[in-house]
Amino acid sequence: MRLYISGAGCVSFLGFGLDALRGGLDSDPTFSVEEPAGQPVRVGRVGGITDPDSAASYRRWGQVDTYSRYGYVASRLAIQDAALGDERRPYGVFFGTAYGCMEENQKFDRYQVRDGVLKGASPLVFKGTVDNAPAGWVAVAWKLEGPNATFVSGDGAAAEALWAGARQIQRGRAPGLLCGGVERFVDLHLVLRERDERTQGEVLSEGAGVVLVESDEALAARGRSAGDTHAELVGVHRHRGSLLEGIKATAARFRLDPDDLGLLSLAVPTTEALASARETLGEAARGSDLESVLDGTAVVADKVRLGEFHGAWGGIAVCAALVRRESGAGWSGRPVAIVQVYGEGNESFYVVLREPQDAE
Repeated sequence: MRLYISGAGCVSFLGFGLDALRGGLDSDPTFSVEEPAGQPVRVGRVGGITDPDSAASYRRWGQVDTYSRYGYVASRLAIQDAALGDERRPYGVFFGTAYGCMEENQKFDRYQVRDGVLKGASPLVFKGTVDNAPAGWVAVAWKLEGPNATFVSGDGAAAEALWAGARQIQRGRAPGLLCGGVERFVDLHLVLRERDERTQGEVLSEGAGVVLVESDEALAARGRSAGDTHAELVGVHRHRGSLLEGIKATAARFRLDPDDLGLLSLAVPTTEALASARETLGEAARGSDLESVLDGTAVVADKVRLGEFHGAWGGIAVCAALVRRESGAGWSGRPVAIVQVYGEGNESFYVVLREPQDAE
């Protein structure tokens, strides 16, 4: 069985869709400045979404909370990009997040109990007080009856959702799944944040990155082929250890030809960290088979330009890799890309993508 990314959608401070993300990769984005505690903080803020296309697609759009709207719009774009029609019922939704529904919980916590009666509580707010709210709204609105889950597992959550989603398809649980991450930040994030400077960007960016993953059989059943997709999802590898060890283990796990690697997307947060990673990789690979490979591989750190999306980063980073392939030069003229996403502790996820090719 082969898996393919047949649709992709994203929401960020840059706007909706892959074209908006492309603009952020090609230039220096402008972030908003907020002062939640009297100190200026740069934020990639999406804010409230008014989207006529989403409103037209779902009659209860007005009830959807902001956090869930991010995931809904990204999913809508992915579904429409893949031209997924009435055959979508057995498909599922796996999302990841680090902070999830904190905004709706804050709203709910403001209500008061007076004389044993809860005053001012809105059932609309209560709907959004669970982390699985975006996945639930998407499943109900688009009538997706397959597996549904949200991984609340820190910065690697979206990559974990993709890793788990691929396994569901391979085990026959669903013909395809929407996989990705959603993140929404409130003032508490800006005030109380303790940043890990090794792995997390300085600027907090909110939004969602979602891809639709399908099996080759599912594509064929609806009259489409690999050539209609963005990329083949070779797989997702989880690894504890150094970056070089992770790359080697990933190559061995999926039997990759090192000479095929054209893009290595790292989750490092600064240009200095990227330069250090390149130097470390170069020194470690010197004299080995990887030395010449890395010389021809584009090593990038998209988090430097786009900001820190925490649990949504895996979805955004995969979308960014797709944008890079479809923006002229591709992946340095080579067919394979590896997207690294930090997980918990010293764990990383390595998402392996390959240029799609129809069977001859």
